[in-house]
Amino acid sequence: MKFWKRIFIYSMALFLIIFNGAGVFIIENIHKRSLDRTIKTAIDEHKVMEGTIYLNIDSTYTTDANSKNQLKDWLALVVTGYTTNDSTAQDALEFYDDNNNLIFSRNNVTLNMPRPEITEAKLNERFFIIRDIDNIHYLFVSSKFILQNSTIKLIITKDINSIYIERTKNYNLFFMLDGVVFALLAIGMYLIAKRVTKPIDKLTEASKEIAYGNYSKRVQFKPRKDEIGALAENFNLMVQATEDTIEELQNMNSSKQRFIDSLTHELKTPLTSIIGYSDLLLKGNINEDIKFTALNYISSESRRLEKLNSTLLKLILIKREDLNFENLSLRDCIISACRSLSYKVNSKNLSLNIDIQDTEIIADKQLIVVLFINILDNAIKASENNEIIDITGNFLGNSSMYQLSFKDYGIGIPKEDLTKIREPFYMVDKARDRAKCGVGLGLAICDEICKTHNIELSIYSEQDNGTEVIIQFLKESNIS
Repeated sequence: MKFWKRIFIYSMALFLIIFNGAGVFIIENIHKRSLDRTIKTAIDEHKVMEGTIYLNIDSTYTTDANSKNQLKDWLALVVTGYTTNDSTAQDALEFYDDNNNLIFSRNNVTLNMPRPEITEAKLNERFFIIRDIDNIHYLFVSSKFILQNSTIKLIITKDINSIYIERTKNYNLFFMLDGVVFALLAIGMYLIAKRVTKPIDKLTEASKEIAYGNYSKRVQFKPRKDEIGALAENFNLMVQATEDTIEELQNMNSSKQRFIDSLTHELKTPLTSIIGYSDLLLKGNINEDIKFTALNYISSESRRLEKLNSTLLKLILIKREDLNFENLSLRDCIISACRSLSYKVNSKNLSLNIDIQDTEIIADKQLIVVLFINILDNAIKASENNEIIDITGNFLGNSSMYQLSFKDYGIGIPKEDLTKIREPFYMVDKARDRAKCGVGLGLAICDEICKTHNIELSIYSEQDNGTEVIIQFLKESNIS
């Protein structure tokens, strides 16, 4: 069952229970109060009638109370002559002796049934009972009193059917009103339920599209600050997170595939050369020049494989080794890296502008120097002869962040390659990098070193406008 239908059905059921329950309670309460007032009035009339008889007791001295006919005539005289209350005058009166024999009656209601109001009448105590006779409700009030030496029972019969008719009319009016209100409420609740659950329908449709792979799908709502608005916002955030995760997994998968392809290529190329020239040497019928060329290729390609192997081992060991963290001078590490690459700097006649605010860092010296060497080596490779490489380092304002920058003005990196250059074996210009004996693992090693030391590494570059590599050290973990 759809959610809007549940809201509609539950709301209407709750309305029927509460509204009808309240209506029945009110009508029955009104009926009871009316009935209680009528009973009280009837009892009061019964008292008045009994009092009237007592007020005229003196006239009985001339009447033989034991004579049934004389007593009947006297009671008729008292009833007709001394009853002044209009409502009492309209009531049916009955008088019985102590043996339940009728003395006098002014009652037109025929009763062919037991009369407990007569048999159970008591002195100084009024008994009442309500009966339904031919669909008409009557109230009977009875008691007995002593008249001279005789016991007389007085019963007043009162027609109270108007109270029950009034209750029926109230129920008819209430049910008519109930039907009108129910219809109006049903229309209103239908519109409200559909409107309230409309965003949920949109979420359902969006989730179906997402389930089929459309991760760019979003739900669009007008700004709202209720639970539905929060649900829609969280839904979009969830979808965005899912899309980002899937994109990240796809990128990781692509990166792994590129790593495998690159490693295969890096192994296959030198192995092919080695096998080819080895086969040539095995033939034996070659001159000295060809033999020298073959041996030279075999040697260079073997060294290339050796370098590839050692570089891969270094990349693996960075993740597994127990590092030796110590306090290091940042300037000394930069100077050490520059000295290691001085021959390359001099071969291109490059100028190194070093402007560093010295500080101490907590790191593994060997890895930090390797980090600086790889970054500086890339800058040297990207620079043309007689260019400048700027190395600057300082604290950022009043913060605890220290920033170190390596900036060259060389060929730069295309925008589409910036997100991939940290992957193992990835090279922007593969032919040129191989000519320089590169294997594309430098930035991958740098990235792992930075992760190990909780250092943030950022690369900014534009093609033909140089490259800037920024390293940021957090004081809490890297600077002392």
